[in-house]
Amino acid sequence: MSSRDMSRIGVLYSGISFQHQTLNDSRFRGRFDPIDIYRLPEVDLRAYDALVVPRSVDQVALNDYRRVIREFLDLPGILVVLGDYHGEWLPGCRPGGFTREDDEALLKTGTHTVLDGIESADMHWHKGINGLCSHGHLHAPEGASTLVSNSRGDTIVYEDRESTRGVILAGSQFDLFCHAFSADEGAIRALQNLTAWIDAEAPAIRAARTSRRIAVLYSGLHFQYDLFTRPEYDDMELVYVRRLQEVDLDAYDVLIVPRESNQEALYAARRQIRRFLEHGGTIMSFGEVVLPWLPGIVWAKRLPEVSLPDRADETYAPGCVRTDSLTISEPTHELFEGLSLDDMRWHYHGVFTPQPGQRALLTDGADGAVILLDETSFPGTVLATTLDPEEHAGFGGVTITERFLSRCIAWARDRAAATVAP
Repeated sequence: MSSRDMSRIGVLYSGISFQHQTLNDSRFRGRFDPIDIYRLPEVDLRAYDALVVPRSVDQVALNDYRRVIREFLDLPGILVVLGDYHGEWLPGCRPGGFTREDDEALLKTGTHTVLDGIESADMHWHKGINGLCSHGHLHAPEGASTLVSNSRGDTIVYEDRESTRGVILAGSQFDLFCHAFSADEGAIRALQNLTAWIDAEAPAIRAARTSRRIAVLYSGLHFQYDLFTRPEYDDMELVYVRRLQEVDLDAYDVLIVPRESNQEALYAARRQIRRFLEHGGTIMSFGEVVLPWLPGIVWAKRLPEVSLPDRADETYAPGCVRTDSLTISEPTHELFEGLSLDDMRWHYHGVFTPQPGQRALLTDGADGAVILLDETSFPGTVLATTLDPEEHAGFGGVTITERFLSRCIAWARDRAAATVAP
């Protein structure tokens, strides 16, 4: 296999002796890139196909960085965990505790490339000293495939392709780095198998990344994450706002900015956002624009009238938020296909003042735009609305916004598809 066909594998490194020795073993030198665990948030993990977490990596740090790990998996990426596990950083997995059987002969319960040529005896690391070096077992996530178990049926190694957009291979009593350092032939064989498996998986991982041409800005809010990681949005990639200035936005055709995005971070990246538009990108923005990060967009805090109920114990009824003045200015625009005005009547968060060349698709009945389209200021396009269908969909329970959200997403996908069309 040529070097360009090989995957790039990062190994989280805590400075432990056996980690150091195996990384420098002549059989593995050059196959793994050591990543200082304490620098993990600073590393551009998009450069890697897989991350390997050997035993004895700082579990406190891993818990601190669990969001970074989840984001890597959602790229998608491959995560391999080899050794004891404590905390909540491994998606869907819970530590199962420790039992003597974890350190005795183990049972292969599934087939996997990593286990090719590996039998139960090869995974019985501590023959003759059973029970003295147990790394425990795991409670695998729902939908995962158990590949190795102990004699009680507890999971020792599993593969999970369900919990995230990526692939997880996790094992507790499967301490390959330490036992390769100890010259255990089974561990050496399994570690060689592991690199071959990652090499085989990497092309599909890379293809999944390059096929996702829509980025969703993510400011760490749960409604943004819960919505845009649903299976129906698998063609979209979350871009964490803290890393926005490090991201090459030209890798995407469309940038979706949900409501309640970090306005200060957006303002800090305003030149990058302008370049994205100058290079022909499309931005779809929801909610307020209180800082001038979106070029040419002027927002004002003009909100719909709210009729308060007469009694404090009464709930709001339809019509309490006065949106009867909303007017569709361009009813034939593709954004409104299959929609009626009622699909956009819930509330809105201010209005935009149209500038020369900008079009108000939906107005507040006066001179304020609730949906604004700019196709003239840049080679790219801005669609900005102060409606927030994605926020209500992300929180759940409110269905009135779903039809409009569906049309917005369809419009964004059409823009991305038009960019790559032959």
